[in-house]
Amino acid sequence: MYEPKERQTQADDLAQSDNTEISLSSIFNVIWLRRKLLISVTALISLMAILTIYQLTPRFTATTQLLIGINSAKVVDIQEVMTGNLNGDSAVIGEMEVIKSRELARKIIDHLHLDQYEEFNPKLKKPGLLAELSPKNWLPDTWKEAMGMVEVTTGNESEIEEARLTNLTNTFLSKITVSQIKRSQVINISVESEDPKLAAKIANEVADKYIVGQLQAKFDATKKATDWLNDQLGDLKQKLESSERSVENYRKSHDLVEVSKGTGLSQQQLSEINSQLIIARAQRAEAEAKYQQVESILRSGHDIDSVAEVLNSSLIATLRSQESEVQRKYSEMLVEYGARHPRMIQMQAELTDIKNKIDSEVKKIASGLRHSLDVAHAREDSLSTSLKQMENKTSGNNQAEVDLHALEREATANKALFETFLGRFKETASTQGIEQADARVISFAEVPLMASFPKKNLMITVSVIGALFFGVFLIYVLEMLHPGVRSPEQVQELFNMATLGIVPSVTGIKVAPHQYLLDKPQSSLAEAINTLRISLSLLNPDTDVKTVLVTSSVPGEGKSTLCSLLARHSAGAGKKVVLVDCDLRRPTIGKIFGIDKTTLGLTDLLMNHDLNMDDLLVNDPVTNMKILTRGHSAFINPSDLFASQRMKGILNKLHNEFDLVILDSAPIMAVPDTRILAGMADKTLFVLNWNTTPKKVVGSALHILNRDEHSNVAGIVLQKVNLDQYGRYGYGDSGHYYAYGRYKQYYTS
Repeated sequence: MYEPKERQTQADDLAQSDNTEISLSSIFNVIWLRRKLLISVTALISLMAILTIYQLTPRFTATTQLLIGINSAKVVDIQEVMTGNLNGDSAVIGEMEVIKSRELARKIIDHLHLDQYEEFNPKLKKPGLLAELSPKNWLPDTWKEAMGMVEVTTGNESEIEEARLTNLTNTFLSKITVSQIKRSQVINISVESEDPKLAAKIANEVADKYIVGQLQAKFDATKKATDWLNDQLGDLKQKLESSERSVENYRKSHDLVEVSKGTGLSQQQLSEINSQLIIARAQRAEAEAKYQQVESILRSGHDIDSVAEVLNSSLIATLRSQESEVQRKYSEMLVEYGARHPRMIQMQAELTDIKNKIDSEVKKIASGLRHSLDVAHAREDSLSTSLKQMENKTSGNNQAEVDLHALEREATANKALFETFLGRFKETASTQGIEQADARVISFAEVPLMASFPKKNLMITVSVIGALFFGVFLIYVLEMLHPGVRSPEQVQELFNMATLGIVPSVTGIKVAPHQYLLDKPQSSLAEAINTLRISLSLLNPDTDVKTVLVTSSVPGEGKSTLCSLLARHSAGAGKKVVLVDCDLRRPTIGKIFGIDKTTLGLTDLLMNHDLNMDDLLVNDPVTNMKILTRGHSAFINPSDLFASQRMKGILNKLHNEFDLVILDSAPIMAVPDTRILAGMADKTLFVLNWNTTPKKVVGSALHILNRDEHSNVAGIVLQKVNLDQYGRYGYGDSGHYYAYGRYKQYYTS
């Protein structure tokens, strides 16, 4: 029938969910099944851990905090001599390494006499009760020295002392932890010790010695700088005096007089004449320009009033003012008197006189400009002559002055270097004794009141949890290493076979199982056999399964017991049943039903053809089933008996006369008899002891059976199943005994 895709998807999801629940439940079921082991392991490990924790020597931790890179007041600037910039993580990390240095550690060890404490000097410790049981005592001394387990005791005294100090330093450094607070320049110095007072004392001493070491380093650096500068100043002073003496001697030997700094007399005179000549040439050019301007205006007849000298003349300015006043009056009186009036003629004469005076004054100005030009020419010529004479005089002294300048430059450089070193020396000398450390203590270590190790509550909690997890791990390791088969699911997965029945184990009863089956027809055992019988009847829907062979992989699986139970239960249901004991080497059926050993059986019937089978069948008075025992006739090889035509005839007759023929055979791994009988039976039942028989053995036995094409193995029966454990394992979810404890009230045991 077609099923919609959505419904199929829902079914798949549900199946997957069920599988997940089974998996999770199986995990807890396995733990619950082995709960005693889990409790024992957890309790044992926890107890050992608690005893160990309470035997541990408590240790205390004290912490001192340092601030690195503080800004100290600068009395003078001597950064070139001493650099104290400790800003930044790299500088802080460097100072942390200084704090953890072995040199600082040895100073503290000597100052505090730490070699007199047991925790730093193991030789002072008294051996405990368990010291003699230590595995270290079993090793040779040479091995201990090679592995560094003991101190070096050979060599000279200095080597032994150095080894002792090395061990002390290593022990000391192992107890110190230096860490930086993130995004800050604060350092924590933590010291762990068995004595809380000693821990605080060491932490504070480390900080103090570190700061003192910084001051000492700065003092040493300042002293070294002062000494070096002092030595350099002596050399520079000698060089300066020598260079200045060379300058003076050279000047005297070449008759070079210094007028000003760096300038000789000849050079100064030459420079002055050259300057005056330049000025004279400029003045001559100016006078020449003025004179040429005046001459040009006079020749052209233009008004000369625009000339600067004319404009600047006060006399011409006065005459021009008078001319302007007379001209004004002349213009006013011209209308009244006329041009020929005597007064007008007089005024005309006055104007002419004023103009003549102006012209005369202009000519005087032009004559003055000409004179100035002549004077300028004469001065220029004179200075030019003097310059040539001075140049001729100073040309011989140029090389001497060049050499002199080189000596002067060297002297100047030596003087500048000397002054620089002198100033630095004074600054450095002035700072001696006022050095400041680049770190300070912001929190001194206090005596701890509580031990930092061991954290007993935490360690006990972790130990218990760890023991619990180890117990669970051990359970699952044992579970993985367990060889047995526990469920039909495992049977299907491992052997690709179906499980026809699950037969529970019956413990604490005083009667045989086949008798208990009849006494308790409502018990779980009876219900399991009834289920197995129904499963056999449904194996072949076309014909009835009459001949059933029961076998196992190894002895002790309970196959004979299963045969007796299945035979009696089938007979009690009204079927005509015969039980044949085919295990000729270890017969068990006769013992189960208490049949006399002298009773004739299968071997007698096979060896003696005159015997009648009906005469050899033993009747069970309780259920009227028939039993054919092993018999007591001698034989050479059981396999030959089972392979004979006589055996086939016997089985055919039993098959025709009875409703069910049950053959109890030998284990398949022990002898080959079962392989022969399997080809004569309708179906073969393989009995497997629950939770005991190794999987590999079962697989090998089934492989032997399946190699024969006539074996026809019907399935596997799980025998001796502990129903309580089976249900707790979670394997009964798909079987009959799921949650056995819930409905065992339906059984009468």
